[in-house]
Amino acid sequence: MLEWEFLKRGKTVLALPAYNSSRECFLCGGINQNLTLEDRVFHCPHCGFTLDRDLNASLVLLKRAGWAPPGVPAVELRPIPPLPSLGLVGRGRHGGVMRQEAPAFRRG
Repeated sequence: MLEWEFLKRGKTVLALPAYNSSRECFLCGGINQNLTLEDRVFHCPHCGFTLDRDLNASLVLLKRAGWAPPGVPAVELRPIPPLPSLGLVGRGRHGGVMRQEAPAFRRG
């Protein structure tokens, strides 16, 4: 059904094997067998590459689809900071995340 909707709109659909995509290193292709579902940061024991686990998995899938990353300089990648540092202070009545309201701005 989903494939038909994409094809109807002229989009390309690729079926890719997703097996081990979150355990495979985007950079060297090594597998981190010690990664658990609780681990949110991927660290490659083979080459030392570190990246957010979901971002690494999405890059692995893009690579499997034939995407070649552009030649960009290497950058230091760090884990995503915990939610409190992003100003997320609690959940609303419906389970959604609420942001803290900015202070009022007054001139004069």
